[in-house]
Amino acid sequence: MQQPDATTAADPLPALVRALRDDNPVDRLRAAKDLGRLGWLARDATPALVGSLDDEDAKVREAAAHAIGSMGPESLPRLIAMLGHTDKYVRRHAVWALGKLGPLARPALFDLCQSLKDVDPRTASGATQALGNMGTDGAESVVPLAETMRGTNIVLCRLASKALSQIGSPALAALIAHLQHADPFVRGESALAIGWMGAAARSAVPFLARILRGSDAALTRTPPPSFTPTAIEVGADSETLTPPQMNSVEGVSAEMNCRVFAAQALGRIGQTASAALVELREAACHAPEPLRQTAQQAVRKIQGT
Repeated sequence: MQQPDATTAADPLPALVRALRDDNPVDRLRAAKDLGRLGWLARDATPALVGSLDDEDAKVREAAAHAIGSMGPESLPRLIAMLGHTDKYVRRHAVWALGKLGPLARPALFDLCQSLKDVDPRTASGATQALGNMGTDGAESVVPLAETMRGTNIVLCRLASKALSQIGSPALAALIAHLQHADPFVRGESALAIGWMGAAARSAVPFLARILRGSDAALTRTPPPSFTPTAIEVGADSETLTPPQMNSVEGVSAEMNCRVFAAQALGRIGQTASAALVELREAACHAPEPLRQTAQQAVRKIQGT
Protein backbone atom coordinates (compact mmCIF):
# COMPACT_ATOMS: atom_id res chain seq x y z
CA MET A 1 0.00 0.00 0.00
CA GLN A 2 1.39 3.39 -1.04
CA GLN A 3 2.19 5.67 1.87
CA PRO A 4 1.34 9.40 1.62
CA ASP A 5 4.38 11.59 1.29
CA ALA A 6 5.35 13.94 4.11
CA THR A 7 4.10 17.05 2.26
CA THR A 8 0.61 15.62 1.77
CA ALA A 9 0.43 14.32 5.33
CA ALA A 10 1.40 17.72 6.71
CA ASP A 11 -1.03 19.72 4.57
CA PRO A 12 -3.81 21.00 6.85
CA LEU A 13 -5.97 22.48 4.07
CA PRO A 14 -8.10 19.47 3.16
CA ALA A 15 -9.17 18.93 6.76
CA LEU A 16 -9.87 22.63 7.27
CA VAL A 17 -11.93 22.83 4.09
CA ARG A 18 -13.96 19.83 5.22
CA ALA A 19 -14.45 21.49 8.62
CA LEU A 20 -15.95 24.54 6.89
CA ARG A 21 -18.88 22.27 5.96
CA ASP A 22 -19.23 20.72 9.41
CA ASP A 23 -22.67 20.67 11.03
CA ASN A 24 -21.21 22.26 14.16
CA PRO A 25 -20.84 26.08 13.76
CA VAL A 26 -18.05 26.07 16.36
CA ASP A 27 -15.97 23.79 14.16
CA ARG A 28 -16.77 25.88 11.07
CA LEU A 29 -15.71 29.03 12.88
CA ARG A 30 -12.47 27.46 14.08
CA ALA A 31 -11.66 26.29 10.56
CA ALA A 32 -12.27 29.74 9.06
CA LYS A 33 -10.04 31.36 11.68
CA ASP A 34 -7.29 28.79 11.15
CA LEU A 35 -7.38 29.42 7.40
CA GLY A 36 -7.13 33.15 8.08
CA ARG A 37 -4.01 32.58 10.16
CA LEU A 38 -2.43 30.73 7.25
CA GLY A 39 -3.01 33.74 5.01
CA TRP A 40 -1.62 33.37 1.50
CA LEU A 41 -0.69 29.74 2.22
CA ALA A 42 -4.42 28.94 2.37
CA ARG A 43 -5.17 30.41 -1.09
CA ASP A 44 -6.34 27.03 -2.43
CA ALA A 45 -9.14 27.14 0.15
CA THR A 46 -10.50 30.42 -1.19
CA PRO A 47 -13.48 28.89 -3.08
CA ALA A 48 -14.59 27.14 0.10
CA LEU A 49 -14.21 30.37 2.10
CA VAL A 50 -16.26 32.25 -0.47
CA GLY A 51 -19.01 29.71 0.08
CA SER A 52 -18.77 30.36 3.83
CA LEU A 53 -19.59 34.02 3.28
CA ASP A 54 -23.21 32.86 3.16
CA ASP A 55 -22.96 30.65 6.23
CA GLU A 56 -26.02 30.79 8.47
CA ASP A 57 -23.77 31.75 11.39
CA ALA A 58 -22.71 35.43 11.39
CA LYS A 59 -19.41 34.73 13.14
CA VAL A 60 -18.46 32.18 10.52
CA ARG A 61 -19.27 34.66 7.75
CA GLU A 62 -17.08 37.30 9.35
CA ALA A 63 -14.18 34.90 9.94
CA ALA A 64 -14.36 33.74 6.31
CA ALA A 65 -14.31 37.36 5.12
CA HIS A 66 -11.26 38.07 7.28
CA ALA A 67 -9.52 34.97 5.93
CA ILE A 68 -10.11 35.97 2.31
CA GLY A 69 -8.81 39.46 3.06
CA SER A 70 -5.57 38.03 4.47
CA MET A 71 -4.59 36.40 1.17
CA GLY A 72 -3.16 39.43 -0.56
CA PRO A 73 -3.59 40.67 -4.14
CA GLU A 74 -4.81 37.31 -5.41
CA SER A 75 -8.04 37.84 -3.48
CA LEU A 76 -8.81 41.16 -5.22
CA PRO A 77 -11.72 39.93 -7.45
CA ARG A 78 -13.37 38.28 -4.47
CA LEU A 79 -12.89 41.35 -2.28
CA ILE A 80 -14.60 43.49 -4.92
CA ALA A 81 -17.54 41.09 -4.97
CA MET A 82 -17.69 41.20 -1.17
CA LEU A 83 -18.32 44.96 -1.27
CA GLY A 84 -21.87 44.18 -2.37
CA HIS A 85 -22.56 41.55 0.27
CA THR A 86 -25.64 41.91 2.45
CA ASP A 87 -23.64 41.34 5.66
CA LYS A 88 -22.00 44.57 6.83
CA TYR A 89 -19.21 42.62 8.52
CA VAL A 90 -18.26 41.03 5.23
CA ARG A 91 -18.20 44.46 3.59
CA ARG A 92 -16.09 45.88 6.40
CA HIS A 93 -13.42 43.25 6.02
CA ALA A 94 -13.44 43.77 2.27
CA VAL A 95 -12.70 47.51 2.48
CA TRP A 96 -10.02 47.09 5.13
CA ALA A 97 -8.32 44.36 3.11
CA LEU A 98 -8.45 46.54 0.00
CA GLY A 99 -6.94 49.38 2.00
CA LYS A 100 -3.92 47.22 2.79
CA LEU A 101 -3.34 46.59 -0.92
CA GLY A 102 -2.70 50.29 -1.63
CA PRO A 103 -2.28 51.04 -5.35
CA LEU A 104 -2.79 47.33 -6.14
CA ALA A 105 -6.46 47.83 -5.26
CA ARG A 106 -7.01 50.21 -8.20
CA PRO A 107 -9.32 47.74 -10.04
CA ALA A 108 -11.69 48.18 -7.07
CA LEU A 109 -11.77 51.99 -7.37
CA PHE A 110 -15.28 52.26 -8.83
CA ASP A 111 -16.75 49.87 -6.28
CA LEU A 112 -14.97 51.62 -3.41
CA CYS A 113 -16.44 54.93 -4.57
CA GLN A 114 -19.87 53.32 -4.34
CA SER A 115 -19.01 52.13 -0.84
CA LEU A 116 -18.45 55.73 0.28
CA LYS A 117 -22.25 55.87 0.55
CA ASP A 118 -22.59 52.58 2.40
CA VAL A 119 -25.21 52.65 5.15
CA ASP A 120 -22.64 51.11 7.50
CA PRO A 121 -20.28 53.88 8.75
CA ARG A 122 -17.32 51.55 9.19
CA THR A 123 -17.62 50.31 5.63
CA ALA A 124 -17.79 53.88 4.34
CA SER A 125 -14.81 54.98 6.43
CA GLY A 126 -12.78 51.97 5.31
CA ALA A 127 -13.57 52.73 1.67
CA THR A 128 -12.40 56.30 2.17
CA GLN A 129 -9.08 55.17 3.57
CA ALA A 130 -8.63 52.53 0.87
CA LEU A 131 -9.04 55.17 -1.81
CA GLY A 132 -6.50 57.40 -0.10
CA ASN A 133 -4.03 54.53 0.17
CA MET A 134 -4.02 54.28 -3.63
CA GLY A 135 -2.24 57.64 -3.79
CA THR A 136 -2.19 59.21 -7.22
CA ASP A 137 -3.63 55.99 -8.64
CA GLY A 138 -6.87 56.98 -6.91
CA ALA A 139 -7.23 60.26 -8.82
CA GLU A 140 -10.55 59.20 -10.34
CA SER A 141 -12.06 59.18 -6.84
CA VAL A 142 -11.51 62.92 -6.26
CA VAL A 143 -15.09 63.93 -7.07
CA PRO A 144 -16.84 61.34 -4.85
CA LEU A 145 -14.38 62.01 -2.03
CA ALA A 146 -15.07 65.74 -2.32
CA GLU A 147 -18.79 64.98 -2.09
CA THR A 148 -18.14 62.88 1.01
CA MET A 149 -16.49 65.88 2.65
CA ARG A 150 -19.75 67.76 2.31
CA GLY A 151 -21.74 65.09 4.15
CA THR A 152 -23.01 65.26 7.71
CA ASN A 153 -20.51 62.87 9.32
CA ILE A 154 -17.49 64.71 10.71
CA VAL A 155 -15.30 61.59 10.84
CA LEU A 156 -15.97 60.78 7.18
CA CYS A 157 -15.30 64.42 6.31
CA ARG A 158 -11.88 64.21 7.92
CA LEU A 159 -11.07 60.82 6.38
CA ALA A 160 -12.10 62.08 2.95
CA SER A 161 -9.95 65.18 3.29
CA LYS A 162 -7.01 63.01 4.35
CA ALA A 163 -7.59 60.71 1.38
CA LEU A 164 -7.58 63.70 -0.98
CA SER A 165 -4.28 64.86 0.50
CA GLN A 166 -2.83 61.38 -0.14
CA ILE A 167 -3.98 61.53 -3.76
CA GLY A 168 -2.01 64.75 -4.01
CA SER A 169 -1.91 67.19 -6.90
CA PRO A 170 -4.94 65.78 -8.76
CA ALA A 171 -7.05 66.60 -5.67
CA LEU A 172 -5.66 70.08 -4.97
CA ALA A 173 -8.23 71.98 -7.05
CA ALA A 174 -11.11 70.25 -5.24
CA LEU A 175 -9.63 71.09 -1.84
CA ILE A 176 -9.06 74.72 -2.83
CA ALA A 177 -12.70 74.91 -3.94
CA HIS A 178 -13.70 73.59 -0.51
CA LEU A 179 -11.76 76.43 1.13
CA GLN A 180 -14.67 78.59 -0.02
CA HIS A 181 -17.38 76.27 1.33
CA ALA A 182 -20.13 77.83 3.45
CA ASP A 183 -19.45 75.54 6.38
CA PRO A 184 -16.33 76.45 8.40
CA PHE A 185 -15.75 72.81 9.34
CA VAL A 186 -15.39 71.86 5.67
CA ARG A 187 -13.11 74.84 5.08
CA GLY A 188 -10.97 73.87 8.05
CA GLU A 189 -10.67 70.24 7.00
CA SER A 190 -9.70 71.36 3.50
CA ALA A 191 -7.00 73.59 4.94
CA LEU A 192 -5.65 70.71 7.02
CA ALA A 193 -5.57 68.42 3.99
CA ILE A 194 -3.79 71.02 1.89
CA GLY A 195 -1.21 71.41 4.63
CA TRP A 196 -0.55 67.67 4.58
CA MET A 197 0.48 68.05 0.93
CA GLY A 198 3.36 70.32 1.88
CA ALA A 199 5.18 72.36 -0.74
CA ALA A 200 3.20 70.73 -3.56
CA ALA A 201 0.20 72.81 -2.43
CA ARG A 202 1.83 76.21 -3.00
CA SER A 203 -0.94 77.27 -5.42
CA ALA A 204 -3.34 77.22 -2.46
CA VAL A 205 -1.36 79.89 -0.55
CA PRO A 206 -3.49 82.92 -1.61
CA PHE A 207 -6.68 81.11 -0.62
CA LEU A 208 -5.26 80.07 2.74
CA ALA A 209 -4.09 83.63 3.35
CA ARG A 210 -7.62 84.86 2.69
CA ILE A 211 -8.99 82.46 5.30
CA LEU A 212 -6.28 83.51 7.72
CA ARG A 213 -7.32 87.17 7.46
CA GLY A 214 -10.87 86.26 8.44
CA SER A 215 -13.10 89.07 9.70
CA ASP A 216 -13.84 90.85 12.95
CA ALA A 217 -17.16 89.04 13.13
CA ALA A 218 -15.39 85.68 12.92
CA LEU A 219 -13.51 86.51 16.13
CA THR A 220 -16.63 87.02 18.21
CA ARG A 221 -19.37 84.79 16.93
CA THR A 222 -19.61 81.09 17.70
CA PRO A 223 -21.90 79.60 15.07
CA PRO A 224 -23.23 76.12 15.72
CA PRO A 225 -21.44 73.69 13.42
CA SER A 226 -23.56 71.91 10.87
CA PHE A 227 -21.70 68.70 11.64
CA THR A 228 -22.90 66.90 14.74
CA PRO A 229 -20.43 64.46 16.29
CA THR A 230 -22.04 61.06 16.68
CA ALA A 231 -20.85 57.70 17.85
CA ILE A 232 -19.76 55.88 14.71
CA GLU A 233 -17.96 52.67 14.05
CA VAL A 234 -14.36 52.96 12.93
CA GLY A 235 -11.67 50.38 12.32
CA ALA A 236 -11.71 46.71 11.45
CA ASP A 237 -11.63 45.36 14.99
CA SER A 238 -13.34 47.96 17.18
CA GLU A 239 -17.02 48.53 17.54
CA THR A 240 -17.64 52.21 18.17
CA LEU A 241 -15.75 55.43 18.54
CA THR A 242 -17.19 58.69 19.76
CA PRO A 243 -15.00 61.19 17.94
CA PRO A 244 -13.52 64.08 19.87
CA GLN A 245 -13.49 67.54 18.39
CA MET A 246 -10.69 66.36 16.11
CA ASN A 247 -7.87 68.98 16.53
CA SER A 248 -10.41 71.69 17.26
CA VAL A 249 -9.71 73.86 20.29
CA GLU A 250 -12.39 73.72 22.98
CA GLY A 251 -14.24 76.99 23.44
CA VAL A 252 -13.03 78.42 20.14
CA SER A 253 -15.47 79.23 17.36
CA ALA A 254 -15.59 77.16 14.21
CA GLU A 255 -14.44 80.20 12.24
CA MET A 256 -11.41 80.67 14.48
CA ASN A 257 -10.51 76.98 14.20
CA CYS A 258 -10.67 77.38 10.44
CA ARG A 259 -8.17 80.25 10.61
CA VAL A 260 -5.88 78.23 12.89
CA PHE A 261 -5.90 75.35 10.41
CA ALA A 262 -5.09 77.76 7.58
CA ALA A 263 -2.07 79.04 9.53
CA GLN A 264 -0.94 75.47 10.21
CA ALA A 265 -1.24 74.64 6.53
CA LEU A 266 0.85 77.64 5.49
CA GLY A 267 3.55 76.56 7.92
CA ARG A 268 3.57 73.04 6.51
CA ILE A 269 3.79 74.32 2.95
CA GLY A 270 6.99 76.02 4.07
CA GLN A 271 9.12 78.52 2.21
CA THR A 272 6.89 78.48 -0.86
CA ALA A 273 4.19 80.07 1.33
CA SER A 274 6.26 83.24 1.82
CA ALA A 275 3.60 85.28 -0.01
CA ALA A 276 1.40 84.86 3.08
CA LEU A 277 3.98 86.21 5.53
CA VAL A 278 2.21 89.59 5.77
CA GLU A 279 -0.99 87.94 6.97
CA LEU A 280 0.88 85.53 9.23
CA ARG A 281 2.91 88.29 10.89
CA GLU A 282 -0.23 90.32 11.45
CA ALA A 283 -1.86 87.33 13.13
CA ALA A 284 1.33 86.55 15.06
CA CYS A 285 1.21 90.02 16.62
CA HIS A 286 -2.45 90.86 17.02
CA ALA A 287 -4.66 87.75 16.73
CA PRO A 288 -6.12 86.10 19.83
CA GLU A 289 -4.92 82.69 20.94
CA PRO A 290 -4.63 80.04 19.68
CA LEU A 291 -4.22 81.70 16.28
CA ARG A 292 -1.40 83.96 17.46
CA GLN A 293 0.87 81.10 18.53
CA THR A 294 0.04 79.04 15.46
CA ALA A 295 0.87 81.98 13.19
CA GLN A 296 4.17 82.52 15.01
CA GLN A 297 5.10 78.87 14.44
CA ALA A 298 4.16 79.15 10.77
CA VAL A 299 6.34 82.24 10.32
CA ARG A 300 9.33 80.40 11.80
CA LYS A 301 8.78 77.41 9.51
CA ILE A 302 8.51 79.54 6.40
CA GLN A 303 11.59 81.55 7.32
CA GLY A 304 13.49 78.43 8.29
CA THR A 305 14.29 79.74 11.76
